[in-house]
This record gives sequence, structure tokens and C-alpha cells, in this order.
Amino acid sequence: MRARTFLLLFLVLLLIAAGVVAFLVLSGDDVVGSLLGRGEAEVAQTTPEPSEPGLPPPTPTPEFNFVPVLVANMPLPAGTRIEADFVRVEMRPDDNVAVRAGYIFTDPEDVVGRITRTKVDQGQEILDSMLALSTVDLASMGSDLALYVNQGNVAIAFPIDRYSGAAYALRPGDTVDVLATIGVIDIDPDFKTALPNFYRPVSEILLQEGGEFLLNQGVEGRLELIPGVNLVATISPRGSLSWDGSTLLQIPRRVTQLTVQQAEVLWMGTWVEPGNLNPDEVDPAAAGQPPVPEGQPGVPLPTPTPLFMRSEQFPDVVILSLSLQDALTLKWAMDRGVRMDLALRAQGDTSDHSTVSISLPQLVEQGGLTIPEPLEFDLIPRADEVEPVTLPTPGP
Repeated sequence: MRARTFLLLFLVLLLIAAGVVAFLVLSGDDVVGSLLGRGEAEVAQTTPEPSEPGLPPPTPTPEFNFVPVLVANMPLPAGTRIEADFVRVEMRPDDNVAVRAGYIFTDPEDVVGRITRTKVDQGQEILDSMLALSTVDLASMGSDLALYVNQGNVAIAFPIDRYSGAAYALRPGDTVDVLATIGVIDIDPDFKTALPNFYRPVSEILLQEGGEFLLNQGVEGRLELIPGVNLVATISPRGSLSWDGSTLLQIPRRVTQLTVQQAEVLWMGTWVEPGNLNPDEVDPAAAGQPPVPEGQPGVPLPTPTPLFMRSEQFPDVVILSLSLQDALTLKWAMDRGVRMDLALRAQGDTSDHSTVSISLPQLVEQGGLTIPEPLEFDLIPRADEVEPVTLPTPGP
């Protein structure tokens, strides 16, 4: 009886011990798992199985070789003469297109003293095409002014005076909009000339007799009954002067609109190559200089080739940088004698404006302009006889 009791107790203890061991194995106990050979099982499971038939083998991760490449240590404006502290060497993958083509530099001594032809961002690889050997080499590659024309834009000269040029307040780096006023007239559909037409009546009697059958020249008009004399007379238009001094028999319908936006001022006056300017005329702090970045402690700032404020005190031309499409618009308007003025924008304003053309009907209908009633009296001199107020154009 006692032997059977001990046997049952032994079996119970054995079952409890087996349950504890199973629990520890399932819960990830490293010691028990290693004792039971779990480590070998895991290693066997992590061994990659061969790919199934018909499937491509896994692609191995490509290995890159890194090579030294010279990069900008700070933003370098166009026209910067490079110093040793302006560049640094970084390790870049050799699969880079510039590396493969051999356009890179690896030694700072190869670029020190050379001049950047374009803007180089911080961390950007310095390529051979970005640099000129000297100012003489830079000039042989093109105009200095071309360095300041943004990629995708063109430079075009635009005539100005005291009014259209914002009273000569413009400086390189300013942004301007172009306001244009166009005079619209009616034309003859066949002659493509301004109406009314001139005419000479034909005498049928003189034509039949073989005489001079063309009568005196006249202008298209209309027949009206003249009060007081009770006679019918021909009424013809009276000539008027346009803003360019030409005589018009038809008053143009003028409309003003914003035509070109965000044109950048590159230069005021006739362009002068920097090498031909007196050093006293150089203004390193001229408006329009590319922003000079904040330098690192102990590292001098890059000095871009200076732009000059202007070569003339009262310039009659401004050089603008704008898109090619806007340049075509400006070219067409100048060729057609369209009256244009430059409106100066606030610094940093890059917004696109949507405007409505301004004309007399638009001012009356939408602008609240009130047309005065006809009067039975007037002032002397008459309004059309008064010269507009003008200011003399400053001399050189």
C-alpha cells in the first residue's frame, strides 16, 4: 500500500517537472533552449533555402566604391574667386555621372583662384564647367552680365525716362512689372489704314467729256442740317494729335493693362564691362548683389565679382532679366510704340497678380466714375489747349 502511494507521488512530480520544462522552452528561455538543442534548430531554420525551380535567384546588394570629390563648403555666388576654405573634400559614390565623366575635382589646389561662372550651392559638387581660370578667361567665355541672368531667362534692354523708370530709383536686383497703355482705333478692312478715309468725288459729266473728272479731296463724314441757316452740310472729323505727335482723325480708345510681371533689373544704363570701369565707381554693397551667406567661425566670406550701382547718374535704358515669352511681348510692344512704364515691386514680392484692363468704359461702369453733364460755359484756355505738367529731364 505504501509502495503504491510513493509510486503515484513520483509520477505526479515527474509530470509537474515535465510541464515546467515545456513552459520554459515555449517562453524562449535561452538556457533551457540551449540545453535541449534549440539553438541548432534555430540555426537550421535561418539557413536560406534554395530558390524554387523557375524563380530567379535573389539580387545581391550592390557594392559602391567611394572616391574623393571636391564640393562647396558654403554657397558660392556667381563670380566668386575661390579660396581654400570655400571648398572641402567629401567621399561620394563612384557611380555618379559627373565622377564617371571626369568633370570633378579632388584637390582644392586645382580650384583655388578660379572664378565661379554660375551659382554653386553648399554641398554641391564643383564641376569644371562651373569655373573660369581668370577674369580674362571669364570674358572669353561670354559677357560678365550673362553670369547674373537666371537659367531660362534672357536679358533685354528697355528704354526709360524720368517717369517710366520710377524716377531713376531702380537698382540692380530690383523686381519690376511692366504697365502698358495701348491705343485702339478702327481701320479700313481692305486698306488696313485708320478711318475715316479720304476721298475725291467723280464728276460723271466731266468723265464723259474727257475732262478732269476728279473733284476736290474730302474726308468721309456725314450730312447734317445746320440749324439757323437751314442748309445741309457735310460734317468731317477734325484732326487731333496723338501722344507721339502724329495727326489722327480718329480718337484712339485707350486701354491699360499689366503685361509683364517680375522682371529683374540687372543694370541701369549702358552696360560697361567691369574691367573698363574706374575702381572708384565700384560699389561692393550695390543692390542686386547675390546674398552673401553667413560664414563659419574663422572662415572668410566669399567675395563675388561686384555689380556696380550704375554707370550713369540719369540712365536712359535699363537691362531686364525675364522669360523669353515676356521678352517677345516687350519687343513687340516697343516696336509698335506702345507706351510702357515700370512699376517697382517690394523687396521679396514674388506673387503673381491677376488684373483687369482699365479703360474709360470700365472706369465708368465698375470704378464709379461719374460723367459730368454738358456745360454751357468753359474756361480759357480750353482743356485741349493746355500743356500737361512736365518736369525737365535731368542732364548728365
